[in-house]
Amino acid sequence: MKKIVLGMAVMVFFGACAKKEVRDHRALPEPLPESSGELLYLDAKCPVCHGYQGSGDGFLSAGLEPKPADFTSPEAMSQVSDTQMENAIRRGKGSSMPAYGFTDRQISDLVKYIRSLSR
Repeated sequence: MKKIVLGMAVMVFFGACAKKEVRDHRALPEPLPESSGELLYLDAKCPVCHGYQGSGDGFLSAGLEPKPADFTSPEAMSQVSDTQMENAIRRGKGSSMPAYGFTDRQISDLVKYIRSLSR
């Protein structure tokens, strides 16, 4: 009798797992990345300091000196060249921003995404 009850419990458990629903990605709280640069921005944890919108208000930003760049400010971003951004990503910047081992293509995609935040 115990074997039958146990067997039925296993069948019910696996049957419930087999009927798992696939959720529509539009129900997620954040939209999926639209570019490889945006995906890199998220994967590299840039929002922790720079914020999800790029405004420099990530949850660690309050304790950082210098403060993270505000990528949404056209005025601030006009003062930074692509080469300067590439170097900051590649080599790090000060004690707050680490260096990243991205390929040239990845850095280019990330710079394009960051530039898009100020438009």
